Amino acid sequence: MKIKFLILLAAFCAVSLLSQAQSESGLIVGGGIGSLKTDINPSFGGGTTIVNKIDYKANFSVGYRFRLRPLGISPLFLDLDAGLGLKLWHSDYGKSHLTPSLYEASSQYFFVAASGMVGYPLYKGLRVAAGIEPTYYFRQNGEYSKNSFDIPLAGKIAYNFNVFEIGVSYKHGLMNVVKTSHLDSGKFRDWQLSVWIPF
Repeated sequence: MKIKFLILLAAFCAVSLLSQAQSESGLIVGGGIGSLKTDINPSFGGGTTIVNKIDYKANFSVGYRFRLRPLGISPLFLDLDAGLGLKLWHSDYGKSHLTPSLYEASSQYFFVAASGMVGYPLYKGLRVAAGIEPTYYFRQNGEYSKNSFDIPLAGKIAYNFNVFEIGVSYKHGLMNVVKTSHLDSGKFRDWQLSVWIPF
């Protein structure tokens, strides 16, 4: 009963806050690079030291953003994003850089993500923000073709030109989203350049 009451109270507070908020919304597109922090399974390769080469090629996303400015809390703002994306990388495992590969794969991970970030205007159009971006990976091939979930910590710096906003963000994955017979873990680290066009 207490849990239901708390949920209803939180929902009521959220609706009340949003009903008093100024808002903007629009399309957001982004792309970038990153890395995949991995730990190799010691048993892979028969106990031989393995050279792990991961070439993180790119990440892309497209989505929609709501920017809310709750009255009375100014100048803080809240960015709520939802979108679809794709991450591409190639992995190569061998006993050395000169010997043939023991295993290699080209991987594609499609994902859907929803983020919430609290922002603050620093000077003129310059803004900073921080939050989380829950992400669900699906339709994968290559390394670990199984659906998985992550909750990256996210930080962003952006400049608003009124008709559009350009931002650079870093996303630090916390969950092990790539685990195979030869990898004990794999966590994403992403840099992304984005353009938001409110209308």
